[in-house]
Amino acid sequence: MNIKNILKYLIDNVEEMVIVGLTGGIATGKSSVSEMLQRRGLHIVDADLIARKVVEPGHPAYTKLRKEFGSEFFDANTGALDRTKLGDVVFNDAEKRRKLNSVLHPAIRWEMFLQIVKYILFGSHMIVLDTPLLIESGYHKILGTVIVVWCEDEVQINRLMLRDGLSKEDAAARIAAQLPIKKKMELATILIDNNGSKEELEQKVDALVRELNSRWTPILFRAGVYSLIYGLSMVFLKSSLTLFHIV
Repeated sequence: MNIKNILKYLIDNVEEMVIVGLTGGIATGKSSVSEMLQRRGLHIVDADLIARKVVEPGHPAYTKLRKEFGSEFFDANTGALDRTKLGDVVFNDAEKRRKLNSVLHPAIRWEMFLQIVKYILFGSHMIVLDTPLLIESGYHKILGTVIVVWCEDEVQINRLMLRDGLSKEDAAARIAAQLPIKKKMELATILIDNNGSKEELEQKVDALVRELNSRWTPILFRAGVYSLIYGLSMVFLKSSLTLFHIV
């Protein structure tokens, strides 16, 4: 099935499905919400998992990274990318970060698109697009529903310190390097307050699933999904052609 046939299928069947966005800040609990949604039967397209997949040996993005950054960032025995080592370098170097993103982002977008298509072909009526850069990449503009998971600054810092073994200063610096969570909250259609316990978050996710199911109507989301499919397919197709040296 070529890309034209896939797009035709999506357009013919678009009224039967919805794509919602899920995002948050580092250590706000986005991944926890994503996992809880998956356990409740929703299909998740996880950008973080995809980002790890596309840097595995054999992927075109992996080859381009070795060319751009050299073998020092790859394990001599397994060839695996040392994500921590590379991350520490690009965090403090804007030009290297730009080069990294120019390789990773097209590859990630293409894999995201393929997963969306797979779920649609399998008959999914609701897909969750889980990505930390949902707002920054502009996807919120073409999605009917955007969920932002948030917590207070001090809670976020403490969680990041505990999770990654960082000092308070380093944790604050990592958070400051991202788009402020309050900016993301301003663009949300649904906010998930994750200042409490895991049990409280489970209850909020139950309520979220009920709300998503009640919001889902073909007429309400039809235009948004048409725009999503067309916009993503054109961006993803162009990015993938460049990545695979076709154009």
